[in-house]
Amino acid sequence: MHISLLTFLGLALLFDVVQLSVTADSLLDTKNKRHDGRIVGGAAVTIDKYPYIVSLRRNLDHICAGSVISSYYAVTCAHCTYSMSSISGVTIHAGSTSRTTGGKVFNVTAIIRHSEYNPTTFDVDVSVVRVNASFTATTGVGIVQLADLDFGYPAGTIATVLGWGRTTTGGSLSASLRAVSIPIISNSECAATWKNNSITNTMMCAGAKGRDACTGDSGGPLVVASNNSNTSVLAGMVSWGSASCGSDYPGVYTRVTAAKIHNFLMPYV
Repeated sequence: MHISLLTFLGLALLFDVVQLSVTADSLLDTKNKRHDGRIVGGAAVTIDKYPYIVSLRRNLDHICAGSVISSYYAVTCAHCTYSMSSISGVTIHAGSTSRTTGGKVFNVTAIIRHSEYNPTTFDVDVSVVRVNASFTATTGVGIVQLADLDFGYPAGTIATVLGWGRTTTGGSLSASLRAVSIPIISNSECAATWKNNSITNTMMCAGAKGRDACTGDSGGPLVVASNNSNTSVLAGMVSWGSASCGSDYPGVYTRVTAAKIHNFLMPYV
C-alpha cells in the first residue's frame, strides 16, 4: 500500500503509494498508489486498554491518530500536520473509545514538525503536538512510553496497530476504536517488496495480507509488548502503505527507535 503525501488533488507523486491521513487527497485512494492508513482485519477494542491513543482533528473532522507521550504532548506523523499552516481549528480528542462522542477535547497550542521531514519520500515522518491542558489530569487518558533508542525488533515480532480509520478500501471511518495484531517485517524484505519506493532507516514495516492500517489511521500507534512489564511501548506510527489496504504490500511506519526520531521526541517526553 502506498501514496505520496505530496499527492495533490489525486496526482500521486510516488508510484504505487498512498498516505493514510483523512484529507481530500487521501480519500481518492487511486489503485496502486501510496496512501495513509486505516485498520483492516482487526477487532473493536476499548480505550481502557489503549488510553494513550488520540484523534487529531481540524475543524472538528478526524484527520489522523496520535499518541500521548507526556502531560502536554502527543506525537503523530509529520504528513498529518504538513498542510496545517496555522493551529486555528486544530484540536485533539482523547479518552474515548468512540471517535465521535465522550472523552475530552484539547486545543492545540503548537505543532513542532521535524525539520528533516521529506514530504516526497515520507522520510523522518514525525511531528509533536502541544495542547492547552494536561492530558494526564483527564480520567481515561494515559501515556505510552517510547521504545528504546536503536532497539531492533526481529522480523516476526507481533505488534498491534490501532485507529479509527477505514476498515475496507474506500469504506467509511470506524466510529469505534479498532486494533489488529501484525508481524514486523525486516526492512530488507520490505524494500524488496516496495522496490519502487525507498525504505529508509527512519521507517519500519509490518503487516500481513488482510491485516493492515488504512486511511484515517495515519499517525496512530504501532505498539509492542515491553520486555520489562505487562505494558506496551510505542515502536512505530502509521506512515504510508498500499492504496489497496490489506494487500500483499506491508504497511510502512515511522520507526520510533531510529536516532533521528527518538532524539527528536525525547525533549517532549
